[in-house]
Amino acid sequence: MDKNTFDVIIIGGGPAGMSAALVLGRSRINTLILNTEKPRNAITSHSHGFLTQDGKHPLEILEIAKQEQKKYAAVTYKIEEAIHLSHQNSMFLVRTDVSEYCAKRVILASGYTDHIKGVNIPGLTKVYGKSVFPCPFCDGFEVADKKLAVFSNPEMVSFISKLVSNWSKDIITFTNGEMIENRALVNELEEKNIRVVEQKIKQLHSNAGQLFAIELENGEVINRDAGFIRNTKASESTKFAHRLKLSAESGHFGVHIYTVDDNKETKIKGLYIIGDAQSSWSGVASAVASGSDVAQAITIQLTEENLTKTTK
Repeated sequence: MDKNTFDVIIIGGGPAGMSAALVLGRSRINTLILNTEKPRNAITSHSHGFLTQDGKHPLEILEIAKQEQKKYAAVTYKIEEAIHLSHQNSMFLVRTDVSEYCAKRVILASGYTDHIKGVNIPGLTKVYGKSVFPCPFCDGFEVADKKLAVFSNPEMVSFISKLVSNWSKDIITFTNGEMIENRALVNELEEKNIRVVEQKIKQLHSNAGQLFAIELENGEVINRDAGFIRNTKASESTKFAHRLKLSAESGHFGVHIYTVDDNKETKIKGLYIIGDAQSSWSGVASAVASGSDVAQAITIQLTEENLTKTTK
């Protein structure tokens, strides 16, 4: 086999992509991982909720995964950015900033990128990943029973506020100037002792990344210890799925979810999409599971194809 030709190319080396590579390597499937080593969760100090790795830094988990891959000769790992993906005559061509590679199967595991500056809350970039987080399942335990802020648009205000109340009973929700048309919803939250603040935020005050107060444009200053925000203005890290016109559906709160079958395969035969790249937000444990699932499915497919060839 040509050195630039593989059975499977994985675009993205986060939890989903590295999990897929591990199973493919153990299945002796010739696999290439292309990774920029810029994981979405690298901004945080600790990754939580992933069995046996709870509390480790995301980059530490990546290094462990890279060391594990070295045991398997079938896996090639390259720190390269995939910049073009095309499909023709049952083959995929992947061009990076360094070289070109081809394979009959490609796994998109490139995830999403957060754009915190685009949220337009002054001071948010200083606290994001340190005391303001996107996922209460990941970081709720560490800030339990503290004075929490929830930053939300009107569409998500009820869901995220109620969810965070599992970790603290002292919650104030901020819409940063967006008015909630459903006043019954506001009344419902306030009946549950969740105050809703619709005034625009002037500044988040913090010290070394630790949030301690939220200043509103009307001059009010509200003390808070930590917070959660789900709308991080995230976008797909690559545009491959969009350019290939993969079919998608709208999930909760307008989340873009690409349509795949039980094998994580898209409408384009040989093209798979997993982890955040498929659902925009999967969590580390779920991303790892999706990588394992797709690798097992591909191994079964390739085994059947090879057996068919030998019987002809």
